[in-house]
Amino acid sequence: MRFYSIIGIIMFSCQLMILPVWGAEAPKKAKAPDIEPKAMEVLKQMCDYLKNLQQFSVQAEITEDVRLTSGQRIQYARKLEASVRRPDRFRAESVGDTDNRQLVYDGKTITLLDRAKNFYTTIAAPPEIDAALDHAVQAFNLRAPLADLIYTKSYEYLTEGALSGFYVGLSKVQGVSCHHLAFTQKDIDWQIWIEDGSTPLPRKFLITDKTAQGLQFTAVFTKWNTSPQFEEGLFTFVAPEKAEKIDILPATAPTTPKKKQQR
Repeated sequence: MRFYSIIGIIMFSCQLMILPVWGAEAPKKAKAPDIEPKAMEVLKQMCDYLKNLQQFSVQAEITEDVRLTSGQRIQYARKLEASVRRPDRFRAESVGDTDNRQLVYDGKTITLLDRAKNFYTTIAAPPEIDAALDHAVQAFNLRAPLADLIYTKSYEYLTEGALSGFYVGLSKVQGVSCHHLAFTQKDIDWQIWIEDGSTPLPRKFLITDKTAQGLQFTAVFTKWNTSPQFEEGLFTFVAPEKAEKIDILPATAPTTPKKKQQR
């Protein structure tokens, strides 16, 4: 599962590939995850439903724990608004205690704007959402918000690395009856609440980082629209007045981005 690294950071993982050594003993087959069939069924229903939506918009309230150098834990909050039109349009706005950012994908480029600092960067991207998101992560380590829900292979990504999972039961999130699922992985535990009924939308996520003394990330989805009427130009980036454009170097480059002259 790549969920924590992508959605937890919000605005922008690397996978370790182990190659066999000739003559060495063959590695043992990985143990299959212990996931209850009910949990798998509900999660798959949600992923299939989202995958088949040609367009949608969603709002979410995000809270995330941060540990200060003193050891004290504090919590930051932000509001996220995301719009998706398959196969090649995506836009997200993130406004909160520590950031004010915008991401726009128009089928050709991905642009990230930092409103607080008034600068932006644009990278070329493949003409399809899945490939564009993969390219952004692999080439530049830029992670789009809610990416694990946007991918057409979201079920595979969400269950990647899962060790166990079970169906907790029915509970309510903001008055909506939801299936509550819980999963565990090596470094994180995560829970998801999925709407019960014909529209199995995610209503809440809670992720606990076991490597960081239990720091938590929570996303509560406050508004879903599965048949939005997007305005013309929503997925076209327009630079604010006096905004500076910067170059962002590939993730492997050790130097910092170089500013361009204002455009």
